[in-house]
Amino acid sequence: MTITVARYFEPSEAHVVRALLESAGLQATVADDQLVTANYPLTGAMGGVRVQVPAGQADEARALVAAYANGELERELEETVGESPEACPACGSARFSTRAPATGKLLAVAVWLFGAATFPLRGSRGECADCGHRWVRG
Repeated sequence: MTITVARYFEPSEAHVVRALLESAGLQATVADDQLVTANYPLTGAMGGVRVQVPAGQADEARALVAAYANGELERELEETVGESPEACPACGSARFSTRAPATGKLLAVAVWLFGAATFPLRGSRGECADCGHRWVRG
């Protein structure tokens, strides 16, 4: 029996997580990715693309998914390769949130409605959780 350990709206992210789990020696599969790709508007109704593992591996898989989601694995990689992690330009804190600009969201919705296409948004904005500084991310 397989257990769903994560759900994503983008099939590509589900496959990244599947590859992460497989690299840790777990048997992971992705379910519903073709259906979401063929009919993206159904993604929310279906609950997204599912990443599944055998029941006996669920706890270890959930721990890895949590480390991926909270950025722990990214920080480990940055330390390993010597890159400095992204931080607030004002105070240097790594605790910040990001959001896409409203104009980009509106354009994405308009293109999706009229052309049934999606695209990544650029120029997101960051806000520091410690000092409240706001900036435009590259």
